[in-house]
Amino acid sequence: MLTLSAYIHAMKMRVNDISKLLVAALVFGTGTLSKTVRTGSGPVKGHYTSAKHNVLAYLGIPYAQAPIGNLRFMPPVRYHGTTRLNGSNIGHACAAITPFAAGGNKLENYNLKLANLTAAGVAIIADQEQLVGTFSEDCLTVNVWAPAHDHGRSKKKAVMVYIYGGGFTSGSTQIAGYDGQHLASDWDVIVVTLNYRLNVLGFPGAPGLENKNPGFLDQRMAVEWVRDNIAGFGGDTSKITLFGQSAGSASVDSYTYSWAKDPIVSGFIMESGVAGFGDALPADNAAEWYKASEALGCGTKDNASDAVILSCIQNKPVGDVFKAIGDFKYNPTVDGITGFADYPALSRAGKFAQLPVLVGNNDYEVGIYIPVYALYGVTNDEAYYEDYQNRTFACPAGARANVSASHTLPVWRYRWFGEFPNTRLMTTPNSGAYHCSEIAFVWNTLPRGEGIPPDTPAEISIRKYVQGAWTTFAKDPQHGLDNYGWPRYTPYESTLIRLAYNNKTGTNKVTPALYDSTCKWTFPISKSGDSTHSTPEPEMPDFC
Repeated sequence: MLTLSAYIHAMKMRVNDISKLLVAALVFGTGTLSKTVRTGSGPVKGHYTSAKHNVLAYLGIPYAQAPIGNLRFMPPVRYHGTTRLNGSNIGHACAAITPFAAGGNKLENYNLKLANLTAAGVAIIADQEQLVGTFSEDCLTVNVWAPAHDHGRSKKKAVMVYIYGGGFTSGSTQIAGYDGQHLASDWDVIVVTLNYRLNVLGFPGAPGLENKNPGFLDQRMAVEWVRDNIAGFGGDTSKITLFGQSAGSASVDSYTYSWAKDPIVSGFIMESGVAGFGDALPADNAAEWYKASEALGCGTKDNASDAVILSCIQNKPVGDVFKAIGDFKYNPTVDGITGFADYPALSRAGKFAQLPVLVGNNDYEVGIYIPVYALYGVTNDEAYYEDYQNRTFACPAGARANVSASHTLPVWRYRWFGEFPNTRLMTTPNSGAYHCSEIAFVWNTLPRGEGIPPDTPAEISIRKYVQGAWTTFAKDPQHGLDNYGWPRYTPYESTLIRLAYNNKTGTNKVTPALYDSTCKWTFPISKSGDSTHSTPEPEMPDFC
């Protein structure tokens, strides 16, 4: 078992990564170099990153005004500025109730013995669960990592815009795993990460609101910022890929339906999350909204209008608002703008962005939930986890791949299997290829610190292969993966790619039926038509 002192050290090592990569004004070649880019948010100064001296980071750039006061719960308002921005620090995380907040964000206040965490497990959970961070409602910022060589003069570069996960209730660009300097340096792309509002602030679903999911509108405005400004960083506006993981991946998929006629981007990568297959979105969060309004002294539907209630809650301290909502997790709801009642019907009608997609899931997504539950002193049987795995991740990934294939669009599908000594979360049992475990390979941000084994040669090879696939797609969404040796997905041939299968590099191709045959619902392309059958999901801890 990991000792408490080792845990604290590992946590600090992981969290402090985020500050180490923000070293301003490093000497590179002769003199102190920097590059200022003019944007609609103001001129932004770039700084060479600590690990990759050929990359400039432009951090904490506001793309929208602070969503406070009468802007709380409202669509974002574009930020315009002329003041010089230093660009040396990632902005605040959006205000949130993080998974371990009740215990002071200290794992020693939870059941470490039952969780049986490795040093790597502590580091990964500490980072992804935001045990250390700064939070504010004034959080709508983007970060840009751009190759510095021939900056602005060479051929325009593909752009990869990332949306983080966290169950729509947590997550942040402060998470060290989303450090874009490695992708930018090693694969000659521009990387952008964005913050968006979470929980009740981002997805209020409140009665009377036309836009019930302002968090989705935040994401869209950030993409618009990229469209309008990325050329100044050397980016190609015709090659913008939107990618994300978990709730971030579901956000990417939601985006394809919300902005079908004006997607801005040229392709989508969805890692372990889709929007429209599983339980339908709720119509609203009215019942919980009224409970919170009453707790805040803002009235209820019986004694106050929706407008009066909204105005009252907009002017309450955010801490009081979070206290009033209790344990309820506000997630996307139906508004007909960014949330829809029947995604399978929209899919059949082709009412989504008709663009290339790379979609997949991990082989043992639930491996992350076992130690997280254990920290709360809870255990579940394997059947419970297996059911959740299929209904929430594996089967939806297959259904979404079938959606694109049914419209003869370029689509590739993967299943991630990588599992190494420095990615294992528990000393026993094996955590497998768990939810989030591919992130470190996509970003080259494997954990470091005391007690964490070094990368293996196989691990390094697989990481390079995966990064090559993701960036190849970004550079040419239509044909890049064809040239990389990946078969386009169809449901009845061996076109499902098992990545890192047996911890080996390359394409291990199998028929999708190997994993989809047990799905209770899917989106068949032919034979029997589509089915929207689903069963209620058990509530799981938010992660990634």
